[in-house]
Amino acid sequence: MISSDELQHRFTKLQPLIRKAGQHVTHMRKMNQATVTYKSDGSPVTRADEWANEFLKHEISTLFPEDVIIGEEDERKEYPAGSKLVWYLDPIDGTSSFVKGGSDYYVLAGLSCEGQPVLGLHYHPKTDRLIYGWTGHGAKSITGDTSPEPLEAKMPAWSQESRIFIKSYIAELREQVKGLGITRARYLPGMVDMVGPLFGKSEGFVSYRTTAYWDLVAPAAIMAAAGFQHSGTPPNGQAPLLFNDGKWTTTFYYCLPPNTPDTFIASLYEIRQTFETEER
Repeated sequence: MISSDELQHRFTKLQPLIRKAGQHVTHMRKMNQATVTYKSDGSPVTRADEWANEFLKHEISTLFPEDVIIGEEDERKEYPAGSKLVWYLDPIDGTSSFVKGGSDYYVLAGLSCEGQPVLGLHYHPKTDRLIYGWTGHGAKSITGDTSPEPLEAKMPAWSQESRIFIKSYIAELREQVKGLGITRARYLPGMVDMVGPLFGKSEGFVSYRTTAYWDLVAPAAIMAAAGFQHSGTPPNGQAPLLFNDGKWTTTFYYCLPPNTPDTFIASLYEIRQTFETEER
């Protein structure tokens, strides 16, 4: 794996870059330079997305030429399976809000080492708040020039009142997860859902949607640094999700408190298997 000191070195180098990217895309929108086009799937992309993607890739590749870098706006996203160090970049997470003039958008940068999320940066340009964490360091938040603030889950212990974000387009699937005895958390603006537990807005996250690694690795690393368990280290002999498997999307992911019962996690996998079987 990679040492905490080396991760801190990467964070120190990347922190000003991710802030610069977020501030510059905001300036581009203000100056009407964030021209909007649409991808083949109908989702919007702007010139600001493309600029931030290229800016961050160029800077990271200059600093760490041995690392693999995958950005959402890359035309080609192939990389060798088994790569040791892989960055996943989301230059603007929340492009729809960005296009509409809203403030609910972020810049995400996450690093995986041997498939595990180990360093994450989550920057909110509107508030100038950077949420970050890495293995061996814990999770912290820093706003502007203030001192870093340690982040700990407001309710780290598992309970039957736990509020879990449930991502699925299938209503029946969502109801089955709720039937395990938890409450479905509701989205609140200002952060990516997965880091909600660090601000008392939820206790966990589970997704059955096809989700790109650039949406997951940064918050997964932050939550892992805070002590949460996730799909990369599942119990009960389940196959781990590795973020260096040569792919860049997954159809299942969870991030839950450290003392979540193995039986609950096993039930999440069973629900996944049920619906995968029915879809065939």
